[in-house]
Amino acid sequence: MVNKQRFQFTHEGFENLRKEYNHLLKRRPQVVINLSNAREQGDLSENAGFHAAKEELSQIDSRIRELKYLLRVGKVVDKAEGEKVIFGSRLIVEVNGETFKYQIVEEMEANPKVGKISTNSLIGSSLINRKAGEEIAIKIPAGEVIYKIIKIF
Repeated sequence: MVNKQRFQFTHEGFENLRKEYNHLLKRRPQVVINLSNAREQGDLSENAGFHAAKEELSQIDSRIRELKYLLRVGKVVDKAEGEKVIFGSRLIVEVNGETFKYQIVEEMEANPKVGKISTNSLIGSSLINRKAGEEIAIKIPAGEVIYKIIKIF
């Protein structure tokens, strides 16, 4: 389970948690039926369907508990417009002549493949509190890379 603390989410991130929670609540009854049907097939020690349904139900229940907690303690933070990069900021950066769009989010919402960078990541933490036009040298495993903030929105 997750530590007792406050979690920050963007509107989109919080809504995604709510959707996943509702989806799992709707899916759970069918998994219970699958488990019951598999149980009726006899010898449970060699019943792969029973073990698969039992494992799936366990995973669903665990995730439902986690999501319920996050939805209860999570806080949606409206990004205050400003000149500096903060949680929730969307920005355009230039790296080695290429431009990238990022949004600064917390770890629970991070997904670098779609440009959602964690405030705790090397890049995210280096961009926090910086302004448009600034160049930041970030040491990554491959070496030092210069990130130039083009625009914050």
